Parts: sequence; structure tokens; C-alpha cells
Amino acid sequence: MQLKKNIIANYIGQFYVIIIGIVMVPFYLKYLGAEAYGLVGFFALIQSWMALLDMGISPTLSREVAKVKAIVDAKEKLLFKNLLHSLEFIFIFISLVIAIIIFIYSDWISLNWLNVQKLDLSVVTDCISLMGIITGFRFLTSLYRSGINGAEEQVWLNIVNIIFVTLKFVGVFFILYFISTDVFYFFVYQLIISILEFIVLSIKFYSVMDIGRFKLYFSYFAIKPILPFAMGIAYTSIIWVFLTQLDKLLLSNILPLAEYGYFALVGAVANAVLQISAPISKAILPRMTSLFSQNKIDEMIKVYKKSTQLMVVLIFSIVAITAFYSYELLYSWTGDIKASNWAKDVLFWYVLGNGILTVAAFQYYLQFVYGKLKLHVLYNTVSALLSIPLIIWTAYTYGVIGVAIVWFVFRLISFLIWTPYIHHRFAPGIHKDWILKDIMPIFISTAIYISILKYININFDYSREVIFGILLLIGFILLIINSFVSSEVRKIIINFIKRRKK
Repeated sequence: MQLKKNIIANYIGQFYVIIIGIVMVPFYLKYLGAEAYGLVGFFALIQSWMALLDMGISPTLSREVAKVKAIVDAKEKLLFKNLLHSLEFIFIFISLVIAIIIFIYSDWISLNWLNVQKLDLSVVTDCISLMGIITGFRFLTSLYRSGINGAEEQVWLNIVNIIFVTLKFVGVFFILYFISTDVFYFFVYQLIISILEFIVLSIKFYSVMDIGRFKLYFSYFAIKPILPFAMGIAYTSIIWVFLTQLDKLLLSNILPLAEYGYFALVGAVANAVLQISAPISKAILPRMTSLFSQNKIDEMIKVYKKSTQLMVVLIFSIVAITAFYSYELLYSWTGDIKASNWAKDVLFWYVLGNGILTVAAFQYYLQFVYGKLKLHVLYNTVSALLSIPLIIWTAYTYGVIGVAIVWFVFRLISFLIWTPYIHHRFAPGIHKDWILKDIMPIFISTAIYISILKYININFDYSREVIFGILLLIGFILLIINSFVSSEVRKIIINFIKRRKK
């Protein structure tokens, strides 16, 4: 029951984040302009690169919290308290260092890295300095967010996230509308909200874990037991950031800042696909870890397979409409014909790649639960050695569309080659059923549906609102079809209907 509540809460929270972000972007473009919105996109890029400095600590803390919550032994509690304070020390130190470094190099970034054309360079420099401070607070907050997630307090966490997302996205609109459209005030406001969020989440985490007051100290012996697992995650996280964010970093230098603003639109939509997958992973990882620690392997695999079907039903429905109607979606969203034409082909490849990525990520969940990341480290190392040079060459030779195609191809290869191997190592015998029963029926129904729509050739010569309504309708119909094609989702729907009739 708790798992279902957490999944539902995670999805409500995640969908709200996605929807509010999508709704507000056209207003940002209108009041800030494309170039200033490019600066906002660069801010999102900096936060993504902060994963390099996490060093596997956040997911490790989540895992340790999930384990210690079921333990009443006082000695284990004390060990956890020492571990937490040591991790806090590391995060505070890193937050201060990153804020100082970004402040020192803010001038260089605005003058030599970003391709600024219209904005005042002094304003850009000030904004980058603020980005460093905001990023530091959000980085530190991520530690407590992971801990609360590991404690399975996900209903509370999503409620609070909704509140702060509203403040971040909607609240800043009032700043832009009533006070100033200067992008500097955008970042001043984000700093205030980030500080408030840090205070609320840290207090909640200490309350949930009942571990007394905050103490700042570092103990190597406290973190030593988790180092192998954390370093494995840290190494793969570093590689993963390079694989997923290197293209965005290079393009922030190659593209004019206004065009990078258009690219940020692509990122917002494509990343929404990854965000949709996050609620399931947040809910199932603590549960799978708990079942594994109790040696309930069969139950853990059932959770794994059921979650796959739920994920695929949602992802395939959203990805198909977004990819094959990319121009219509972008135009109905932004009302900007130039931006929609620029971004449509780029979005097609990125959203398909991200769709594959959400399904391919399941094999990582198995390795995470078993606490054995050696193979994950090996594969990502080889993948990085092959793809990073290719991404760099493609970015400077073929530009953004070449990078988008490379992204898709690597995600497809990873899914076709690596996933079956990991299944064979950690859950022998499940891959055939996982593909043929959990994924393939939904893939086939999606392909048939899109083929029919393309054959019909729907007329989109309407207003933006009507176009969006049409896309929403055909997407909803596909979601319903896929829900009934999926055996697990169909059971959930039938059982819900039966309960309602009683």
C-alpha cells in the first residue's frame, strides 16, 4: 500500500513539475526574450553538471536510510548519525567551493564562453555569480531530499516540492510582470526560494530520522563502509554527466545565446520524458532494496516487471506524440514559428533517445539494488571512451542536429546490447518475458496507432489552442489503448472498477 501511495504521490508531484514548467516557458520567452532565456538554460546546465560533485553520496544516503529505517539497534543508529554528519560536511564544503569558483570565473564565462549578442555583459556576469550561490544551496538541499526519499516519506516530499516549484516557476512570473523583466531579478528571486527550500527540507529530514541536532564534523571511519558503493556511483555519475550534458555544454559555446534559448526549449520537453520516469524509480528503488535485504528475490522481480509495464505505457504514449508531432507541439506551446521550425527535428531525435533511456535504465536498478556496480562502471567507461570524442567532433562539424542523432543512436545500442546481458547476470531468465510481455505489446500498439494517424494526415490548420487540444486528445487515446494492452495496468484498472462498484 505504501509503495502505491508513493508512486501516486511521485507522479502527481512530477507531473505538476512538468506541467508548470511547460506552462511557464512561453511567458519566460515573452518577458525575458530568447537570449535571456538562453541564460536560464545555461543555469539549468550548471545544475546538471553539479552531479559530478555529488560523488554518489545522495543515492548512497537514500539507500542507507532505507536500510536503517527498518533497524532499531542503537549502535546502528549511532553509526548512521556519524555517517550523516560526515556527508553533510562534504556537501557544505563542496557547495562553498563551487559558489566561490563560479563567482571568480563569472567574468570569463560571460566574455569568453557564452555567445552573448544583445544582453549587457555586466548583467550576465552578475547573473552567473548568483547562479553559483543558488547552485550551492540546491546541491546541499539534494542531500536531504535523497534522505527523505529513502525514508519513503514521498507523499510529504511531493507536497513540499509542489509548493516550492510553484514558488520557483509561478512566483517569479509576478516578479517579471510587476517589478522588472531584467533577468537579474529572476535569479535574485530564485536564490531566496532556494534558501527557504534548504531550511524546510533539512528540518524535515532531521525530524523523520530522529537523530538529534545538526553537528558539523567529518569522520573517515564513518564513511569508509559506504565508499566502494558510493565511489561506484560517483564514477558512473561523472561519466553519465559527460555523456548526457557534454553536448549541451559544447552547444552553449557554439550557438548564439538566443539559439541556445531555443535549444533550451528542446531540453525542457525532452527532459520531461526523463522526469516522468523519476517517480517510478524513486518509489521502486527503496522497495526493491528492502525486499532484497529480506531475501525476497521473487517479490523484488515482480515489482521490477510491473514497474516496467507502467513506465512503458506512459513513456511510449508521450514519446510517440511528442516525436512525430514535434512542430505542432512546439508551435502550440510557444506560438513562436521560428523557434518551432528550428527545434522540431532536434526534438524528434532527443525525445526518442530519452524514451529509450527511461526503459534501458531498468537494468541499472537491478545493479543498484544488489549493490554491485562493477559492470555498470565498465560499460559506462567504454561508452564514454567511444561516444565523447564523437560528440565533440559532431558538435563542431554538424552542429546541433548531428549531436541529436548521435544521442539517439547510442541510447538504442545500449538498450539492444547491454540490457539483456545485465538481466542474464542479475536476473537469469527474465529478459525474454520482459521484452515480449512487458514491452513489445505496448510498442506494437503504439507503432500501429501512430502509423494510422500519419496515414489519416490530421489537419492542424487551426489556432494554437485547438492544435494543443488535438494533440492532447490523440495522446490520451493512445494512453488508454496502451493501458489496456498492458496486462498489469489492465489489472489495476479492472480492480479499481470492481472496487468502485462495491
